[in-house]
Amino acid sequence: MSEHAPLAPSSSEQWGHCSGSVAAQADMPDLSSEQAREGTAAHWVMSETLLNHQDTTRGGWLACHQFIGSKAPNGVIIDDKMAEGAQVHVDDVLEVCWRFNALPDLLIEHRVRMPRIHEQNWGTLDSALYLPDRALLFIWDYKHGHREAKPDGLQLFDYLAGLAEKFGINGELDRQTRVVSRIVQPFCYYARGPVREWAGFLSDLRGVWNQLYAKAHEVFAGPTLSTGPWCRDCKAVGKCSAARRAGYNYIDMVNEPYAMDAMDAADLAVERGILVDGLSTAKARLDAVEDELQHRIRGGQVGTGLALETGSGRLEWSVPPAQARALASQFGVDAAKDAVLTPTQTLALAPKEIRPHLKATMEKLTRRPAGKLKLVPAEESIGSRAFKRK
Repeated sequence: MSEHAPLAPSSSEQWGHCSGSVAAQADMPDLSSEQAREGTAAHWVMSETLLNHQDTTRGGWLACHQFIGSKAPNGVIIDDKMAEGAQVHVDDVLEVCWRFNALPDLLIEHRVRMPRIHEQNWGTLDSALYLPDRALLFIWDYKHGHREAKPDGLQLFDYLAGLAEKFGINGELDRQTRVVSRIVQPFCYYARGPVREWAGFLSDLRGVWNQLYAKAHEVFAGPTLSTGPWCRDCKAVGKCSAARRAGYNYIDMVNEPYAMDAMDAADLAVERGILVDGLSTAKARLDAVEDELQHRIRGGQVGTGLALETGSGRLEWSVPPAQARALASQFGVDAAKDAVLTPTQTLALAPKEIRPHLKATMEKLTRRPAGKLKLVPAEESIGSRAFKRK
């Protein structure tokens, strides 16, 4: 079995809704972001800490902070944030294990297969615990990022299909087996805390498994394209014709017959969900198109009517903080806060009558670094304006 499944649970939100996403992304480069690399390192800390608790021969329990400064297998150095996030996951898992005196039965970074979905569907879950005498099944997934993830998403439900297979939970037992599905997301800053939970019976997932089964088999026999929030993480969104047409349909309404809606609060709530999904899809497509245009323009392609130029960043001091504070104090401005005030903030605090003098003095001690590249109409670019006849 290879390391990465064609139908990975981690991408089930994509192929479970859009079977064409697998073929569309097959030739796309896998560019791992720094945040993803940090998340992988945090997962390593989490699993190593849990394995240490589980293995009584190691002679003592480790806490996640003890890994700070260590190097994860992917080369990332463990910092405070990674250790802090991993510890949240460890604490929640251990609380359940100790409550039921079931630490030896805990599955940690465990590979499961989902043949009831498809033979090409397998993956490695973070943590899971099955208590057959209580007909109770727990599963946890750690997310290191800020974007909110759902405990009732396709990824965890896909893993649960594999756990049902592993433990021989058949169509009779699944109606009696309660499931607790948890997402641990320390840096999402969710109002109710870092751990979100979905609870129900395993039989409640039959409809979801049927959906995954149908889409998984579509992947290899007649894939189709469907747009939605899952497009946000699709590497092929920039070349997807369905995403392009969905974006056009979303914004292109011209000369519609005059009619005003009379919507109650429930209708508005439904529309809000539709708009959130639509904006997510449109933004993913826009980001991908802009990245591709920038790449092509840098490569010398013409005919887009666009140009690349560098905007201006925020004004900042070009001298050490102590020198900046000393300058401000000469003009009666106290810039000695927890960190030195920005030049703009310093000017704002100066008395009106001396502000021009302070600004003139600051000109040699400040700079405005280059901002991000952005796309602008070619005729409005700085280069075009510089050579335009007056």
